[in-house]
Amino acid sequence: MSIPDLTQSLAADPTNWERRLALVQALMAEGRHEAAVEVVNQGEAIPHEAAPWLAAAKTYAAVGAIEQAGSLVATALEIDPDFAPAKSYQAELASLAPQIPVALTAEDVDDEDASALQASSAKASAPLVRKAAEGVADTPITLPKVAFSNHEMEALKEAEEAAKQRREATIRRDKFNSLTITVLVHIGIFVALTLYVTQTPPRVPPQIVASSATQQQEEMIENVKMDKPTLEPTTAVNSSIADIISVNATSSFSVSSVDVPVADMAVQTGMQFNPSMSLGMPTSTASKMMFGQPMEGEVLGVILDVSGSMAEFLPVVVREVDKNFKDSPVVYVRNMLISNDNREGEVRLIVPEEVVAYDPVYKTRTPYWFLWHDLPRKAPQRYVDRLIETFKTRPNQFLTVARWEGSSTISAVNMLMEEKIDSLYIFSDFEDFIDEDIAAELGQKLGRRKIRTYVQPAEKSTDFLDVMTKKVANKTLGRQMPALVSLLRGTEETEVTSLMKDNREADIAALASMNVKLATPRTEISDKPFYAFKPNANWTEIHRLSEPEYDAIFYGPEARVEIFLKNAEGQYIQNPITFYYHSWKEIPDHPDPRYRLRTRKFLRLEEPPSFDGKEIIWKMVLEDELKFRVHLYLGRKGMNATYVADPPKDGTYDSAHIYFRVPALATENKDRYYGFDFPAEGLKLDQVREAVKANEVIFNLPRGERDRFIKQWSISGFDMGYNTRKYHELIRQMPTGIRDVVVQGPSFGPRKFHARTTSSKIFLNGGAGRADIEPWESYWFSLNRGREERTKFTKTEAIEIQIE
Repeated sequence: MSIPDLTQSLAADPTNWERRLALVQALMAEGRHEAAVEVVNQGEAIPHEAAPWLAAAKTYAAVGAIEQAGSLVATALEIDPDFAPAKSYQAELASLAPQIPVALTAEDVDDEDASALQASSAKASAPLVRKAAEGVADTPITLPKVAFSNHEMEALKEAEEAAKQRREATIRRDKFNSLTITVLVHIGIFVALTLYVTQTPPRVPPQIVASSATQQQEEMIENVKMDKPTLEPTTAVNSSIADIISVNATSSFSVSSVDVPVADMAVQTGMQFNPSMSLGMPTSTASKMMFGQPMEGEVLGVILDVSGSMAEFLPVVVREVDKNFKDSPVVYVRNMLISNDNREGEVRLIVPEEVVAYDPVYKTRTPYWFLWHDLPRKAPQRYVDRLIETFKTRPNQFLTVARWEGSSTISAVNMLMEEKIDSLYIFSDFEDFIDEDIAAELGQKLGRRKIRTYVQPAEKSTDFLDVMTKKVANKTLGRQMPALVSLLRGTEETEVTSLMKDNREADIAALASMNVKLATPRTEISDKPFYAFKPNANWTEIHRLSEPEYDAIFYGPEARVEIFLKNAEGQYIQNPITFYYHSWKEIPDHPDPRYRLRTRKFLRLEEPPSFDGKEIIWKMVLEDELKFRVHLYLGRKGMNATYVADPPKDGTYDSAHIYFRVPALATENKDRYYGFDFPAEGLKLDQVREAVKANEVIFNLPRGERDRFIKQWSISGFDMGYNTRKYHELIRQMPTGIRDVVVQGPSFGPRKFHARTTSSKIFLNGGAGRADIEPWESYWFSLNRGREERTKFTKTEAIEIQIE
């Protein structure tokens, strides 16, 4: 039959995979590969019989999808293990499947992962579905799409060859340049030595000629009497060593200088060598003190890092500022980024009446939400309470409001320059990303205004602190001040102790005697402690699935799945991994344009959730009558999830997405941290970090998407390829553009959580709801397709999770 006849015949019976195979073979015979792939992708379901599955396998193999064909043959044998044609074709496919070598570098795969990669490559093709259980209808199964180009292998080989040629050319160039530079350096040294030897004049000793005076000359010499001047007695000078103490009446700190002998000079030279470029030479008529350190200037501007790691120190710093520079303008900055992002933040005056967590009318977050729901996670509550009180009582305070990626620090500097300051004090942990070029421009701007800039870290030096010192502080004749922790010794501020090194070491040493057991098992899914999972009264259990590695409970009416990990004995460990959906509701008439979002409300279901043992569908209707449908497919060791969502009809922003959330290992309550693995009395923050540090999360950030994501990766502290973060390490912001991710460690027992996308066209986005998190606090991975208006599910664009 001709291709038109076959097409017409297939249209009359689209479920006939023998006809689809004949059409695909005819198209491939004419070299129409793309058309053949399209015909394969149009096949949506196969009856639960072995023969159609074998025909489907041959159809996929005809267009080159050998791996998917192997899975289809395996499924045919699952349905009928004695089906001889399927066995024969499976052996034929095994001989056709090529072993494609993949070049990996040390950056791509760690040594410890090499064996895992080799083992995974040797696994046989797994069937797409398992044999239907008794009592379950043999329903048609939808097939995955074929999503590849027949030019990929040629492109990969060409790219590999081009990369090899570039590397060889680079090596040759570098060798030639090194040799040339070495020769030139030696020639330069030889010429310089030659000039020195030939141009230096010889030293000729002076010639002294002595002659005796004649007798007449001796007789002519007369004795002349000289009048000696009378000197008045001088005051005795103390030659002992003096201990100079720098004291200021308005500062609570006195710092002893080095021992120096008192000179016999009554003139003050003003020469003291410090890290700045000014050599200690005063340029203003007044010099004040901050924590016992001299600071030039009359009008001081203050920028304070108000992240969780800094909250403990802020009340102390504000109090010291007011002792020396009363009511100076203070700007609190949430994220101390300095980047080339032109979306600068907004600097707002802090109004005491507005310092609340939620807007009472619109029920949305306010700019001060973090004071109640972010800082207490890392800082002792008494310091957070003191900071809230400072926000409500101290005048002349400001807060930056901006996106995390924006340059809020630059906005704060611009605002303070309008206040006519002549000195600037920046206090931070200096962990946030700082672009050197932008920092240099900032230093030039402050230098032209003659604004001395002083930078002070809380505890330790960082690379970004060095950048700020060189590009900003030194260029403005300011300097880097000693770390605040090093100055808070023997003073009234010794209560600031949780970040002190000695106290941390004592807390960690005490951990050995505490009852800490990672992956502590329990027999019940829900438990009594306040931090344990408890289902909401409004949830309805739809289905419960039990596998050796995990139990999964599916809830309604809203799409939700709770996945409970199990150890080898079948007991539960940790709180569950949660699958859920999300959609924002934007309020256009909200008075604050930066805080117009709240969670969109669930209204009802279009119909009850459907479940056939293999897949479940939630058809929800959200606020403004927007449809949000979630489709979840079950597998042997996990599940795939995808969705379709109506965009808002008014053109507003909703950020519709689905996600899997990894549970927290500890929950904070009154400055103590509690969890299944910890003693009943809880742990301190540093003890939690020490206990969970062996766990890790591994991000795979695709090199092929470098141009698209490299800026966000760099700002967040990530690079291309595999990035491993231990569970106690600080992550400024979770990365976007994730190919796949693995979570593992002793807190999860023998289990490993693996998430990825099923298409090379889409990626996972990491998130935590806030910046500056440590992985033990919980985080998620989401699938977000933006403002798409699709109405049909696409299985090849889903999140796939596996519990291994």
